[in-house]
Amino acid sequence: MCLLCIAFASWVLTSSDPENADTWKAALLANVSALSAIQYLRHYVKKRRPSREDPR
Repeated sequence: MCLLCIAFASWVLTSSDPENADTWKAALLANVSALSAIQYLRHYVKKRRPSREDPR
């Protein structure tokens, strides 16, 4: 899912016309998608990280 969001954000930015008045919508969509991917990755890493116990 995360890679899909990043790929979608990249595609939106490369396929949008920079001279179009609606470019801000494409940029907003790409940023929201990228932030969603980052949030998912952080949650996934926290979930998968093994709990380290203090050896003291």
